[in-house]
Amino acid sequence: MSISSHLKSSLDHLLDFFSPQRRKLKDLRAKWGQVAVKEEFAVSRYFDLTRDSRKHTVDDKTWTDLELPKVFETLDSTESPLGSQYLFRRLRTYVESSSDLAQYHACCEILRSGSVMREEIQLRLSALQDEPNARLADTIFGPIPPRKFAMSLLPLWSLACLVTLAVVVVMKLSIWIWLVTIGVNLLLLFNFTLPLHCELEALRGCYRMLCVAEALAALPPCSKEPQQLIALRAQASRRARALAQLGWLSALHRPGIAYLTVWLNILFLAELVAYVRTIGRVDGIRAELASTFEELGSLDAAVAVASYLERQQDYCAPLLGEGTLELEDGRHPLISRPVGNSISLNRSALVTGSNMSGKTSFIKMVGLNVIFGRTLGFCLAKRAALPATTVMASIRSEHSVESGMSRYFTELKAIQAFIDKARRGECGLILIDEIFSGTNTIERLAAGRAILESLSDNAIVLATTHDVELQEDIASRYDLYYFQEDPDVENYFDYRLRRGRSSQRNAIRLLEREGFPTDIVAAALSYSEHYAQLNTQTSNF
Repeated sequence: MSISSHLKSSLDHLLDFFSPQRRKLKDLRAKWGQVAVKEEFAVSRYFDLTRDSRKHTVDDKTWTDLELPKVFETLDSTESPLGSQYLFRRLRTYVESSSDLAQYHACCEILRSGSVMREEIQLRLSALQDEPNARLADTIFGPIPPRKFAMSLLPLWSLACLVTLAVVVVMKLSIWIWLVTIGVNLLLLFNFTLPLHCELEALRGCYRMLCVAEALAALPPCSKEPQQLIALRAQASRRARALAQLGWLSALHRPGIAYLTVWLNILFLAELVAYVRTIGRVDGIRAELASTFEELGSLDAAVAVASYLERQQDYCAPLLGEGTLELEDGRHPLISRPVGNSISLNRSALVTGSNMSGKTSFIKMVGLNVIFGRTLGFCLAKRAALPATTVMASIRSEHSVESGMSRYFTELKAIQAFIDKARRGECGLILIDEIFSGTNTIERLAAGRAILESLSDNAIVLATTHDVELQEDIASRYDLYYFQEDPDVENYFDYRLRRGRSSQRNAIRLLEREGFPTDIVAAALSYSEHYAQLNTQTSNF
């Protein structure tokens, strides 16, 4: 390294040392467009507290079966717990209005292209990055904790302490009279302050949140800016009222006053009195706190989505409200080098193929892109058209030792829910992976056929199966697709979806490719022909 380069590097480190904001800005630029590594804490709390039964949401089983927790981790590069919680709720709540979805996607695109404005926003939001801010949702949207009657008397006792001190000083009484009040104060602090620590921190967090909103609202307006900044400026007067209500409690922890606060607490219970005064007024400013939380969370989440889109090769804003579900070169978000597949569905479809050929990943890809399109306003595809539909999935039905339910019975309960919701018009896209694979062949074919036929009357079903016999049985109701393997090429699979019937039975040939003894391979091929004939005979009814 040359002397000039060494000096430049040393100066750079020196500037970073004296400027935390400069260090933060460098960190923001380094992680832009990258997968964030962060610990998720209470990300579902805002969703849990505000869940509305009148709105369509991604149900718990579908959320798990489509691996949406992992998808969420790749999305969540937010600066604050507020952003993480808002993003979680957004990804789980279907948006009914196509204009709202388009507006949110446009906001993400503005943030993606406007680096100067985006970085200013991120710097201000980073003031809320501490983990305790994850509890703000409980304070703002949760129930107000019950208060002990004794707490309402604390302001009177604090006043009595002040009067006692004044009397001792004026009348020159023994200092021991006043020291008795300090002993009582220490007991009260131990009894109340420790249990209330989280609530006190949350109220101070609400004040910090309002201050961050003020800082964002002070950013200079520009021709293209996120809608959230406009909303924050419009809420300035309401926010001022909330700041006034929380200011006293927060003032006790400002720099330069915190050490004095320790003595004010011992002498006059200053922080507890401020808490009693503040908590009694929080209910009156909840609307202001809620709107600020949502605007900041929405803005932070939009920056994270913009960062996610930055690292995508192809994505699009889908056409919404179309009757046909179409994806052109749709990709799975969790596959590092995905193969794009296209599909156009105006009725149900059955996908066949062997293990590892790509069936399950394909139907997950379709479901994830529908959820992306209906919640965040984009799809990982070159072009997409989505109906106003929700998604339900049964992709992975495990045996539960704790509940005592077999895999078959678990799947049975899930499909029963599909039937009920489809008949009530509450679900338009149903994903089923290898229906009833946990039971015997004849009953699997019979039950699978009956259920697939029934579900297709009220919903679009995208189902996978190993049973090529089902193709003929339901071809009048279902479009047919298949994945195939080629034992003669490396890695066996090309992961390309093909339209039509599959007649290949290459799974046994893979045994030969993997070096199984020739007598076992020959016997397996012979037995497969025998079982195929039996299945053909039993399925013709």
